[in-house]
Amino acid sequence: MTRMPAHGEFARRVLIVISLVAIVGLTFFVLGSGVHIFLMVFAGLLLAVFLDGVASFVSERTPFPRSFVLTATVVGMFFLGWASIWGLGPRVAAQLSEFMDLIPSVVSEAEEALREYRWSRELLSLTMESNELLALGGGMLRPITSLFCGVMAGIVNLVIILVVGIYVAASPRTYVRGALRLLPVSRRARAGEVVAALTHVIRRWIAGRLASMLVVGALTIVGLLIAGIPLALTLGLFAALAAFVPYVGPAIGAIPAILVALADEPVKALYVVLVFTLVQILENYIITPLIDQKAVSLPPALLISAQILMGVLLGAAGVLLATPLVVVAVVLVQMLYIQDVLGDPIRVLGSNEVGGRGRDT
Repeated sequence: MTRMPAHGEFARRVLIVISLVAIVGLTFFVLGSGVHIFLMVFAGLLLAVFLDGVASFVSERTPFPRSFVLTATVVGMFFLGWASIWGLGPRVAAQLSEFMDLIPSVVSEAEEALREYRWSRELLSLTMESNELLALGGGMLRPITSLFCGVMAGIVNLVIILVVGIYVAASPRTYVRGALRLLPVSRRARAGEVVAALTHVIRRWIAGRLASMLVVGALTIVGLLIAGIPLALTLGLFAALAAFVPYVGPAIGAIPAILVALADEPVKALYVVLVFTLVQILENYIITPLIDQKAVSLPPALLISAQILMGVLLGAAGVLLATPLVVVAVVLVQMLYIQDVLGDPIRVLGSNEVGGRGRDT
């Protein structure tokens, strides 16, 4: 048996190492892209569940067919978006531009206030010099290229979500039947029950979130107007959008309002904190309990933990979709493991009935 030359053996090992590195890198690249694609598809499915829920609800209570209601809903959604941009867009854009112009002065005033104390001066010296801090505040408008790329990526993602949502909502049974056919015949009936339960609970969760966002936005705008805070409309709309993320969102929504208040008159920052605190008290103890009677309620610790984990792993998109992903995961665990494997007929999240097929199914 002839031995491979030393240089040939070395070349073979180098080739193996390069191939392994390439495979690992390609795997991580595919997994990273796959997660991004999964999040977009999941967001599209959430939109499809919402559109299907509206179309089914209206068509069951009116003489209009489902296809007509769905078309009217999609057209109405686009018209509402266009009307909002046309009517509120210039005003919101002007207020947003004014807000961005306030950032450097807010940073400068905050730095001056911090430099009055010894501990804060030492802290600033350990982090960055004064001109660097001001550059941070004023430099937020400089990376135009990055901002443009981010906006374009967001538009592309939005288009993909809309396309997936509308096409799935147009014929949901086609996609469900196609997915169920991938399973053994004996499991299709149970899988159909799981899909129906997921659709039901996601509909209730979306309805609850929309109701909460509407109330939070309205109360925030009214409170900021009473407190005399500038840019109340824009800040209230941002607070309403942030309320889509439970618990973490309201805290994020308060930050721009506090910055605006500090730039206008520092004492108004206390008014802003008071407004957001009162809104959160109303939401947590009055609004949310009333909504959860007809929506979906999850333990706060579970949601916050999921939001932190998804935020670390997947960024902002992970935080936005953490709660619906937890809802789906809880239903799957309850039905496929607790009910089917353990045989415990517990009540499924968002349902008023107990059930389960036991260990032998």
